[in-house]
Amino acid sequence: MLPLIPILLVMTVLAANADVLITFGSGDTLSKGVVAVLAVVPTGLVVGLVAYCMALVDRSLGQGRTAMLRVGHRMRTAAQWVILLNYVFSVLVLDWLGVVQSAIGHVPLLSELVVMVPPILAFVILWWSWYPIERRLHETALLHRLDQGLPIHLPPDRWPYVCTQLRVHILLMLVPMLLILAASDAIETMFSHMDGEPSFRSTLAAICTAGAAGMVFLIAPWMARLLLGLCPMPRGEVRQDLEAVCHRHGVRVRDIMLWQTSGTMVNAAVMGMLPRLRYVLLTDALLEQLPRQHVLAVMAHEVGHVRCRHMPTLLLSLIATVIIAEAALYGMGALAPDWFASQDAASELARLAIALVIILLGFGWASRRIERQADAFAVRDLSGQDPACTVVTDEAIGAMTGSLEGIAALHGVDPRRWSWRHGAIAWRCGYLRSLSGCPLAGLPIDRTIRWLQCGAGGVLLLGGIIALSTLT
Repeated sequence: MLPLIPILLVMTVLAANADVLITFGSGDTLSKGVVAVLAVVPTGLVVGLVAYCMALVDRSLGQGRTAMLRVGHRMRTAAQWVILLNYVFSVLVLDWLGVVQSAIGHVPLLSELVVMVPPILAFVILWWSWYPIERRLHETALLHRLDQGLPIHLPPDRWPYVCTQLRVHILLMLVPMLLILAASDAIETMFSHMDGEPSFRSTLAAICTAGAAGMVFLIAPWMARLLLGLCPMPRGEVRQDLEAVCHRHGVRVRDIMLWQTSGTMVNAAVMGMLPRLRYVLLTDALLEQLPRQHVLAVMAHEVGHVRCRHMPTLLLSLIATVIIAEAALYGMGALAPDWFASQDAASELARLAIALVIILLGFGWASRRIERQADAFAVRDLSGQDPACTVVTDEAIGAMTGSLEGIAALHGVDPRRWSWRHGAIAWRCGYLRSLSGCPLAGLPIDRTIRWLQCGAGGVLLLGGIIALSTLT
């Protein structure tokens, strides 16, 4: 759920700025002091309770009760959801953003940042309280690293650990989104003082905002490089092998970056749409702790995201799910106008919940299939290195499944643990094993993704036609 944090933070204030507020009762409003208390105190209570429980979990781990680790994971996840739900309730129901704006005035981004401070600070405290458990797990892993003859990294101190979590899970997405929000606010303010028809000004402002968002999106990889402190991977055999994967598939990247995490993260990613601003990053722990063939499988997975155009597919899928949600709400309003078309608070909450469920289910399904195709791409790449091979080999499947299972083991993640965007490791590995002996030229997941792209494109086209017809 961590990637949802910055998205929900920004989308909630955008909805509040667009006056998408949910009101109850006769319209009586709470005092500003009460709203501030309700926005901050519940979050503080949850964080304090979880911090105390994390200390108990750490003590239990010290006594050898490892089953408590799963309890700690679940409590931390539950606390994250409670914090986000309280934030959404405070902003969209209690009008917490409006209270802050009335107190400090309309300063671009300042009021939005103020309302985001309590949940962000709450996440920082959660990571702070989780650190002793993370340190204990890291120290336990040192014995395994010694047995395997792997490089030894001392666990990071508390503040570096917390800052790394903050940068990765919040700032990496929040900073570009806030830049877009600031640009949109500045553009609207500028065009509001211009002469001309309101409709023309609003259209021009929308075009400029879209252009500014596109520019931020293009330079986001460069910002990520600064936020994460990435450095180019040194020249050597490993880098040559990784570059060879890119060259085989005609994928151009600006650089292959190394992310120094003191051995705490085993991960890889590809960032950027344009070749001149596209980076592939791999963490130090990934290179140190996985066998060479597993590292190449991970690299092929990331290259597959670019080669199969997964970023545009994800964007198209997201827009399509939003259109489908809007269509579903429209249909429900036509069938049951007394419930879904009314303007009372219960109906607004129901519409919001239904739309979010449709978007999360649809986008999650598409995202998991995209990850599955990237896994299959890696298996195809490893199998195809033998020119005489025309089918998926067990050796290639073993390399990719080994990398997935190895990453899960090094992070202490249950392979059966489900992920909204990526699915469970066991689910992905099971699919890869089912590909044994399949022709390289046509894997089943490729057809699934083509149907997904055609379906999402059709929904977008139909939505555009309907939107144009309503304007004319």
